[in-house]
Amino acid sequence: MTPRHRSLLLIATVAAVAGLALLTGPYRLTSPSPIELSAFSIDERTHISELMLNVAESPHDTLPTAREHLWTTLHSHGELSAGGRRELEAILLKIGQGPRLFWTDARQALNERRPVKSSARTQWEAELMGEGWLTLEQQRRYDDFMERIAREAPIESSHGVEIDVDGRMADAIVESFDDAELRDAVAALLAPP
Repeated sequence: MTPRHRSLLLIATVAAVAGLALLTGPYRLTSPSPIELSAFSIDERTHISELMLNVAESPHDTLPTAREHLWTTLHSHGELSAGGRRELEAILLKIGQGPRLFWTDARQALNERRPVKSSARTQWEAELMGEGWLTLEQQRRYDDFMERIAREAPIESSHGVEIDVDGRMADAIVESFDDAELRDAVAALLAPP
């Protein structure tokens, strides 16, 4: 094998391992440019946020559909960079904390008969809003739900049925959140189809 052939073979091997495609010419390599999360529009971020909020509240019911929608959005942009993938994982985990924070506040609101917004939930909202992953409309919807819970008025469930929330239900909801389950759900969402 000549040195030139050895070089071409080495380049082809490196390209294959790195996931690159050889085009015409012995040294011409190309790769689609990986995208960063900044490439997503506010509407796409809101959609992804809604998917994750639904998964965090009810992973068994929503995960397959949420995964399909997430990957449709991801594929519309191309390949996520490794950094973008890690950033998306961190964002999804952060978004997934929202329902636990909300229901912890709701439990307190039921006890005190007034709307509650803890500093933890305030910070969560501010961070996600600042990063474009939570909209003012979503924040207002959370605030409206909290008002209704504090007044012991029925709220609409994720299944479209109005339910009355009491202290025992709020306790059960808060206790049902599991960090390991959230991490598993995010891993399942990010597993390529």
